[in-house]
Amino acid sequence: MLMEYIWGINWINISQLQSFGISEEAFFTLFIFLGILGCYFIIRPIALILISLKSERLLNYILSGLAFIVIFFIVVLFIGDIEMLTYELFKISLQVLAIFGLVLCVMHVFKGMKQRRKKV
Repeated sequence: MLMEYIWGINWINISQLQSFGISEEAFFTLFIFLGILGCYFIIRPIALILISLKSERLLNYILSGLAFIVIFFIVVLFIGDIEMLTYELFKISLQVLAIFGLVLCVMHVFKGMKQRRKKV
């Protein structure tokens, strides 16, 4: 039933898994673990490139944005009431994170231009 909501199709039958002794909770735990593992292997090369380029500001931006989103969802989880205001606040916070990232990019470009001017 939940799988229909995840991808819009019923691509696996939970009752067949239960006949093998695999509970629905165990299946979703494995599914989430594999998703996290996949994300790790996708993000790891990008992080290594950023580290080799010494792009500390970008890494700080990514980690601070992730920390903010996690804290936001923890607060929503403890409040327990998801209203339209929660969606609006999440939408605004994502927009602010994007603007903050754009400001960091512009500052990085100006800093690079300033360093190139000093070299010439």
